[in-house]
Amino acid sequence: MASGPRVNTDFRPPDNSVASSGLRSALADRLGLARYELWFGEGVELGFDGDALRIEVPSPFFRDWIQSHFASTVIEVAEALAGHPLTLKFDIVGEGQPDLGDVVHRTPGRNRTSTPLAIPGGAPMPPPTPAPPAFRPQTPRAPASQTTVTGTEQRRILRSLEDFVPGTGNRLALAASREMVETRGYAFNPLLIHGGVGLGKTHLLEGIAHGLRKRFPGINVIQITAEAFTNAFLEAMRANAQSSFRSRFRGVEALIVDDVHFLASKRATQDEFLHTYNALLSAGRPVVLSSDQHPRALTKLSDELATRFLGGMLVKVESPDAATRRAIVLSKAAARGIEMPEPVATYIADHLRHSVRELEGAVHSVMAHASLIGRRIDLNLARLALGDSIRSTTQAIALKDIEQAVCKLFRIDADLLRSNSRSRSVAQPRMLAMYLARQYSSAAYSEIGRHFGGRNHSTVISAEKKVKAWLKSDLQAAALPGFETMADIIAALERNLGT
Repeated sequence: MASGPRVNTDFRPPDNSVASSGLRSALADRLGLARYELWFGEGVELGFDGDALRIEVPSPFFRDWIQSHFASTVIEVAEALAGHPLTLKFDIVGEGQPDLGDVVHRTPGRNRTSTPLAIPGGAPMPPPTPAPPAFRPQTPRAPASQTTVTGTEQRRILRSLEDFVPGTGNRLALAASREMVETRGYAFNPLLIHGGVGLGKTHLLEGIAHGLRKRFPGINVIQITAEAFTNAFLEAMRANAQSSFRSRFRGVEALIVDDVHFLASKRATQDEFLHTYNALLSAGRPVVLSSDQHPRALTKLSDELATRFLGGMLVKVESPDAATRRAIVLSKAAARGIEMPEPVATYIADHLRHSVRELEGAVHSVMAHASLIGRRIDLNLARLALGDSIRSTTQAIALKDIEQAVCKLFRIDADLLRSNSRSRSVAQPRMLAMYLARQYSSAAYSEIGRHFGGRNHSTVISAEKKVKAWLKSDLQAAALPGFETMADIIAALERNLGT
């Protein structure tokens, strides 16, 4: 994709209203009315300008999202109307400074055009000194920009978006969180952030709450867990105080609910939350949610709630890659007043790959060992402090554990997985199980084949090759609700296995 540093803030769509109207109609047909209205409705202008199709958007976030998800479709539809090749150009309303990625050229043979989001707030950590000093614990101080949660909750510091370490797996979620703070839900509403445990969802929600209070002083924001919402609702019912409960939650200016998957199977609470949700969205109040799964994967969540969640912005946080893990380690140490040596940060990042939470725990463990025995933080100390944790994460996984994880996710019986069935709903999970067995168990090809239905080693080799091909081709995973690609399914299985 080509990109240029210029952004024309004085853009006016050319006088081609008939062509633009036809383009809008065709886009609505291709994308569906709901997605069209969300991303190309109010605040977005379309216009032909010679050999270019110009799109005026309200923010860089809109530009990046349209580039990543709709660029090829928009160009294809526009070229069909224009009858000649077009370049897609973006103009950002009120953008006073140059920004990268404002021009998109059609790329032959590709379905998507994307530009990495440039997210501020992830300043690099300073390099460590050659000889790190002996550890001296310091009492961390809250940055001036942070606020606290008071009232019935324990007084504590709210984390901010500026403290969040960006990486490839969370960059879009961070951008969406910043946009929610900037626009109070004008760009999209609701925002639902989903992903595995310990990946930073709660941090993002706290950052949004903090950002809203800072940007809009006096705003009435409720940040609460779904469990606390449920308990408050049940208590209101017991005390016959539903009116007060509803007044509290439906009268807020922003509602932020963590772990919304907790509502699954709680029908009465779901009904109450649905009415609260509808009241807030009807009034244009922002709603921000987090869940450990995609709404479609929450089988005990009511269809009414699931479809409403799907009508907003859904973003996923992934497990951090090596570079992000290392940056998180350095950031957590710096927040405690410690300059972590580079080899130690790399050691922790290379061996603990599952979640941000375990990285933070590793930093605390290393610091505690250094304090207790009065030694400098170095690689030998890190190995001593984290030996048990790292050994537990590198142990080989049993074939039975892999079988159970696959059967649980796909909701099939283990006997069916080992059967001779060649239907896609059985064969696909079986191949994934064989692939994971090669990745995480110490079993040979022949042993894996025998476990999964008495198959020979060549069947396991073929299954491994097929799964690798799926990953390379970004195969869509429509057969399993709640997952977009095969890589998403494998990531969920790996989380369940603790890898």
